[in-house]
Amino acid sequence: MYGTDTTGDGVGWYRRMRRADAPVAVLVGVGDILLCGVLYMMIIASGITFGGPDETQQAEMDATHQLAERLYFGWLAGGLLVFSLFRLPRSVLTHLVCMVGPLAALLAYLAAAG
Repeated sequence: MYGTDTTGDGVGWYRRMRRADAPVAVLVGVGDILLCGVLYMMIIASGITFGGPDETQQAEMDATHQLAERLYFGWLAGGLLVFSLFRLPRSVLTHLVCMVGPLAALLAYLAAAG
C-alpha cells in the first residue's frame, strides 16, 4: 500500500511546507508584532524613573537595552535564516516587514520627538 521510497517522502514533505507558507506567514506576523511590542515596552518601561537616574538605575537601563537588542536582532536573523532555508518567501517577507517596520516607525518617532 505504501512505498518505502525515501526520495518521494522528501519531496512530499517539501511540498507540504511550501503549501503551508500562507498560514505560517500569518502566524509569523502576529508573533513578530507581539514580540516587538513586548521588547519596545521593555525598553520604554526601563527608562521611566522619578527624577534623574542614579548609577544603579542607569546600569539597569543599559542592561535592559542590551538584552532587548540581542533578542530583537537574534530573532530577526534566526527567522530570516530558518524561513529562507525552508524556502518560504511569504514568511520571509512577513517576518522582515513586521520586524523592521515597527523599528523604523519607532526611530522616526524618536527622531521627531528629540
